[in-house]
Amino acid sequence: MRTVLSTYTEQLAEYVTATTYDALPTSTVAAAKRVTLDLIGVVLPAINYGPGSVMNQYVRETGGPGQATVVGTDIKTNAANAALANGTMAADMEQDDVHPESNLHASSVFVPAMLGVAEELGSSGRDWINALAVAYDVGCRISIAMDNGRQYASGFHPTAVSGTFGAAAAVARLLGLDAAGVNSTIGLTGCQAAGMLTWEMETEHYTKSFQSGVPARNAVVAAQLAARGYVGASNTLDGKYNVFDAFSNHRNFSRLVENLGDRHEIEYTGYKFYSVCRFIHSAIDQLLDLSAEHGFAGADIESLDVWLPHTQVPIVDHNTLITHNLQYSLAVGITDRVVERAQTSNERFADPALQAIAAKVTLRGADDLEALYPAHWPSRVHIRLTDGRTFDSEKHDPRGTSFVPVTDADIVAKFEGMASQVLPAERVNQIVKIVDELETLDSIRELTALLVP
Repeated sequence: MRTVLSTYTEQLAEYVTATTYDALPTSTVAAAKRVTLDLIGVVLPAINYGPGSVMNQYVRETGGPGQATVVGTDIKTNAANAALANGTMAADMEQDDVHPESNLHASSVFVPAMLGVAEELGSSGRDWINALAVAYDVGCRISIAMDNGRQYASGFHPTAVSGTFGAAAAVARLLGLDAAGVNSTIGLTGCQAAGMLTWEMETEHYTKSFQSGVPARNAVVAAQLAARGYVGASNTLDGKYNVFDAFSNHRNFSRLVENLGDRHEIEYTGYKFYSVCRFIHSAIDQLLDLSAEHGFAGADIESLDVWLPHTQVPIVDHNTLITHNLQYSLAVGITDRVVERAQTSNERFADPALQAIAAKVTLRGADDLEALYPAHWPSRVHIRLTDGRTFDSEKHDPRGTSFVPVTDADIVAKFEGMASQVLPAERVNQIVKIVDELETLDSIRELTALLVP
């Protein structure tokens, strides 16, 4: 019998079982609270849009009885179907967090997978915080080690692939699985991990949203099966026919455990304040800052040149998916001064005035910016106005990252703006308070009880 952990999969599995709330730094606990509040706020207004509406109808009709809450509704179902619905809604608003180096919309998969399971179990607030930190440490490390750029080049979406593993690790932790059970969970997750970039070709946000709902659901299924004794393939991360070979053809196994337990990835996630692809955010930041400083509007622009890392260009260049169309995002941003879900409708996209501004925008890739990615998500802009003035700017990180951090007050303000679209002010304030005191909760049900109309 082996007396040492001989594979990276085993080391991660052991980490999942061994990590405790008491071992987490206060900064990690604070980050878990921010992520929780931010993601709940992102989910709530999504009930008003197509993907959430259709998915919730599906879950209501087919989901069966259960104790798990579909956020923003009166639906109670089983944990797996609640994860499907909540994950779909979490991605639809396009304001779910992004962990830069891994390129994961992490919380849109992790939190929905955890929520129904924690509600069914009556998990404590401390259990929640610990499992959420584990999710980031596992899921983000897998994506980093796999090289998210290679995943994109292979036609796969990192959130849907690696996000599934982080969510499954969190659910396994909530369920109290031992290391063998976590290893089985990882194996069963590997059988389900998927997510093609076909959503880049859609005109609505349905497929993109689905790619957070499905991995959240699959994570729940994997961990719950393992908890019942269903055995998954061992060493899925680094054994024969491993996930690295399947999704990126890039093996960097040692990155899976680098600084494991010392660096908690949840502290390095980035918060979004525009409802478009994160690749576009630093360019929007610069355009809005320059226009405010120098007093020009969209109609004053003669040309606007933007440079991004090469990896990012095909994801946002003139795409039919409005949330991933850089040219339109900059046009509506300088016009409305905000870029929220309402700005990404087909009606706004068809506005001739916005299309006229978008036609002035040219996007290119740059070698020096590619060298900074994915640790940084940079952009460069060159603006020429009709009066002859020109402006140049370069920004390496958008607002909301650990390099350009926001405050807890910023996260609360974002939450209040989104949650108030669905819930009364008193309820919104209650949620803010209870998340701030998350580690004191005897049961996460104290929180989920507030997430219904």
